[in-house]
Amino acid sequence: MKLTGAQAFVFFDSFDPERVLAYSGSPVATQPGKWYFVLEQGAGSNFPYKGSVIRAPSGAAAQQIALVAGDRVFPIDETRVCKTSASLSMEEGTVDVGDDCDPGATILDGIVQYSGSLGRFFRYDDQTMDFDDVTSSMLHRFLNSVQDDGAGAYEVKERHNGPAYLLINLNSNAKAGQIEHWIFVPAILSSLSLNLGNAEAQGNEIPFAKGEGDAVHYAVPKAA
Repeated sequence: MKLTGAQAFVFFDSFDPERVLAYSGSPVATQPGKWYFVLEQGAGSNFPYKGSVIRAPSGAAAQQIALVAGDRVFPIDETRVCKTSASLSMEEGTVDVGDDCDPGATILDGIVQYSGSLGRFFRYDDQTMDFDDVTSSMLHRFLNSVQDDGAGAYEVKERHNGPAYLLINLNSNAKAGQIEHWIFVPAILSSLSLNLGNAEAQGNEIPFAKGEGDAVHYAVPKAA
């Protein structure tokens, strides 16, 4: 079986320190099927690793992961990016070890670089003409935002280009019980280009590179 890129769905979220969960003496547990980025592990943590994502069990409360003292996790809200194109490149560097006994020899340096790009259209609400959440979030990473209610009230928000979390579901057509394949990249978004041609749909191109944390391939059965 082979699939087209149309079966690959991309989801996006921005880090917000106010949403970080930590144990504070009262029971705190994961929610069924939700993604979490594990920032820190406490002694005796129930999380298997830190620095990347884990998906909470899809079952009832008894199966959920309880936080212990020292655990810090960020719950990822899956906001879908309605893409026109997407790319992800992974490249491991090389080191020249050639000498006169073995000219031109190279070895891998063990460092994998991740980069890619998302292409999408500007999306407006049909009634209010507000931007959708992804459009607004992308612009506000590079531009301050001024909200004017037209009656003399103004709200100014400074731009914030913090860490982003990209979840790419490669086989969105999987059925319940089949294996879903995801690629997770903790990303930094360093540029944004707008396409505003008269005979073209308004679009934007969003290059990204891996930020702090581990990129992973994550395989998990699809919940019913």
